[in-house]
Amino acid sequence: MKTDVSAGSAARALYHEIWRTVSANFFAVERLADWPKWEHCFDEEIIDQASALACARRMLTSLKDSYTEIVEAASTTAVGELPGATAAAAAVEASPAAVTSFLTPSGIGYLRVLSFDHDSVAEEIAAAAAKIADCRGVLLDLRHNSGGRMHRAIEACGLFLENGLVATVDRRGEDVPVGVIRREYYLNDQQFFCVETSPSGPQPAEMYERRPALLAGKPLVILIGRRTASAAELFVAALVQNGIPGQVSLVGSDTAGKGIGQAIFELSGTTATLSITRSHWFAPGGDWLGDCGQTVREPISPDVVVANDSGPEGLKIASDLLKELIGAVV
Repeated sequence: MKTDVSAGSAARALYHEIWRTVSANFFAVERLADWPKWEHCFDEEIIDQASALACARRMLTSLKDSYTEIVEAASTTAVGELPGATAAAAAVEASPAAVTSFLTPSGIGYLRVLSFDHDSVAEEIAAAAAKIADCRGVLLDLRHNSGGRMHRAIEACGLFLENGLVATVDRRGEDVPVGVIRREYYLNDQQFFCVETSPSGPQPAEMYERRPALLAGKPLVILIGRRTASAAELFVAALVQNGIPGQVSLVGSDTAGKGIGQAIFELSGTTATLSITRSHWFAPGGDWLGDCGQTVREPISPDVVVANDSGPEGLKIASDLLKELIGAVV
């Protein structure tokens, strides 16, 4: 059998690209103690792209982090070419919107956010908040929100908060050869801003236009559950710890306990991407929720537990509790 030398060289280069990228970005540096041994471990086995990715996956398992992984691109086959295309298209059309809001006749505003996983979500949440801005209190439903883009969740906090520390994020990266960059995100009356400290010292604060605090100061009940994770947990922690005592309450079950974030890297010459756990985030009070139980799990727990919540049960309890909070304020 004739070996394609150029294909083998390109495949080994791909493997080494993955090795270098993980080395420069993986947050838990203590798990990289044996990383050098993997650099040329599979050189004899790698003959093409498939074998390079297979060997890289074996290497990644040594990190014991299920979020650091190689992700294959979704099929690009057109929907119309798939069996049952009409049913598939109908299912897509029937999918619930990522952000939903409405105002009840009794003045309760309901806001559901299913994901923070796209760039425009802060704008969508702002538009939804504007629809219920005249409410007497807010039901915020995050029960099936598994997270997404941390910066978008931090930005959306401005709709509920006038000021305060929203979150702290520590991250590694190729621009930080030693140590981590710490970024603290704040809100004040005029701005949403970030204070950064790196191994080389404090950096000038980055200023952003803040969202108007349309729902600040209103009684708030947040619905959470075991699928509430990552950026959604960050959102919850910020609203609870900066909220008015006695006017914010949690209903549901423990959250996932995912205080880690991933960065996505394109892999040269492939349709796959590399996801790497690159950051840890902390609640305003300094709490770290853990890594979803891989080593630590410290979830956010509700004030009122709803066992076996299939949807309506939690919503009814949360609504009754919000009415009590509204009555207490009045």
